[in-house]
Amino acid sequence: MTSLLLYALDEGLIDCAVVTVHSEEEPWKPVPIVAKTREEILKSSGSIYSHSMTLEALMSAVKQGMNSVAFVGTSCNIDAVTKMQKSSYGFLHLFMRAKVLKLGLFCMDTFAYEGIKAVLESYGITLDNVDAMKIRKGKFEVALKDGKEHIFELSEFDEYRSSSCRFCTDLTAENSDISFGGVGSPRGYTTVLARSAIGYEIFNEAIDNGYIEARQLTDDELEKVLNLAKMKKVQMYDLHRRQKT
Repeated sequence: MTSLLLYALDEGLIDCAVVTVHSEEEPWKPVPIVAKTREEILKSSGSIYSHSMTLEALMSAVKQGMNSVAFVGTSCNIDAVTKMQKSSYGFLHLFMRAKVLKLGLFCMDTFAYEGIKAVLESYGITLDNVDAMKIRKGKFEVALKDGKEHIFELSEFDEYRSSSCRFCTDLTAENSDISFGGVGSPRGYTTVLARSAIGYEIFNEAIDNGYIEARQLTDDELEKVLNLAKMKKVQMYDLHRRQKT
């Protein structure tokens, strides 16, 4: 994701990127920004599992006169941008010169920032000592700055799960131009699904220009993505069934 944004910025394909960085005052609290430099884009690398108010940053970018914007968000954010583009009363429909490249993030769940903080602190972990977070294979992995790693069951965070995530059926940001996620890829790599002609073209240009190293997903790797996406599709119906019994 970061490499693609850098390529698009370097080549003048975008004026800016709407991304999420960590708050300087509250470690790991998400803060959406309009990134106009390589340095700002690089600050956005890594996963944050709390919801970010990226639409406000997008509207700010458009009002600033940014004509070509890369927008990074989860499926709910991407769907909102799509409606803003397509609705006759949508914000982006009114600003016809604004072009938005939608970059979607795979997302199974997000959690309240205060909840993540509370769970980690109950184990003696403070957020200012956290170097990285990752949800992988049903576990919440936390890497500390001293090199130690802690692995938690996702169920420990369940009470802090965003209520809207319980009804969301889109794991892979289907309305994006390109979607990115860790499902199906070996550690250190990212699964990428190009979903539109412009997304496919930009991604392959980034490869050709040496910004990205890529290979085709194997059938087994793609199957992992499909299986988890199917689980996300049916979770709402499972929830309704449990509530009725």
